[in-house]
Amino acid sequence: MNAEIKPMPDMRKEIDGVVVAAFDAATDEMVGRLASTAADTLDLVDQFNRAGLDKAIPMLAQLVNTGDLQRLVNLARVVGSAEDALTDEMVGRVTDAVGGGLSLLDQVNRSGIEKALPTLARMVADGDLERMAQLARVYGSAQDVLTDEMIGRFAETMGEGLSLLDRLHRGGGAVRLVEMLERLETSGALERIAIGLPILVDRLEMVVNMFMCMEEAAAKAKQQPATGGFGGIWRMLTDVQTQQTLRFLLELGQKMQDNCVKR
Repeated sequence: MNAEIKPMPDMRKEIDGVVVAAFDAATDEMVGRLASTAADTLDLVDQFNRAGLDKAIPMLAQLVNTGDLQRLVNLARVVGSAEDALTDEMVGRVTDAVGGGLSLLDQVNRSGIEKALPTLARMVADGDLERMAQLARVYGSAQDVLTDEMIGRFAETMGEGLSLLDRLHRGGGAVRLVEMLERLETSGALERIAIGLPILVDRLEMVVNMFMCMEEAAAKAKQQPATGGFGGIWRMLTDVQTQQTLRFLLELGQKMQDNCVKR
């Protein structure tokens, strides 16, 4: 069974009706705005054609596809927000900072400091730069602690030390001193001195006390002269303190004799 074929309506009549209705509804103001919009559109198309912006359409399409156009829009918003937030003072400081940075880069470029960059890189890798910074901190702390009097004493000590070294060098004393130390080391005397020196330092107080006792005994003997006679000798010998002193001297003499015989 054949399908029924409906005749197509005449579209011209409908289009003509729409156009007539549009002409009836349009006012002079609407027609003017429409004409102005059409003129602006034609002017824009003409400028677009003259500027050759049609060549940028593939690039814009690629930016849209990759999302880079949206990123540019976001970046423009960020820049706009920054411009709104910046004050004249902040802009001035940023300008000064940028100017100072460019001036510093120009000075670095002119001074040839880029030649030192490999050395600085090695110092950073080896930790030498950190050690230098710590040494600078120590030097700064010492400089803060030192007073004028301490600096004067230190300078005086350094001057006297240099003068002593100069005198030793001129008179040949340094060479003789080194030769004497070599002989002491060869004979083993230097080692014995190193072993006996701490013992001597420990016994130094005893030696000082002994000399003080000798001075006090001499002064006391001078104040109390001997009376003479056998009776004085008898009284002295029968004194307990005298006997203790004689016993001490005998023991001291015996020990000294034993040590001297051993040597």
